[in-house]
Amino acid sequence: PFTPVINDTVSQENKALTAKTAEEIVKFMREGWKLRSPQLIISVTGGAQLFEWTSPSMENAFQKGLTSAAVTTGDNNIH
Repeated sequence: PFTPVINDTVSQENKALTAKTAEEIVKFMREGWKLRSPQLIISVTGGAQLFEWTSPSMENAFQKGLTSAAVTTGDNNIH
């Protein structure tokens, strides 16, 4: 997974958590982390930070599913 290296990590992460629109997320990525605009944003919600994988294969399947979604739909959703 990508982990940005920035001086004030907690402050930057808090700003990311308060973003409510795709535009705000892109602005944060460009200004806070100095990244290019993403072609696709996938939002995983619903208490994900408290989720515990029951097996390594379950986590692997989830990661493969996200990757597959990005690869198969990303080009169709670029605005």
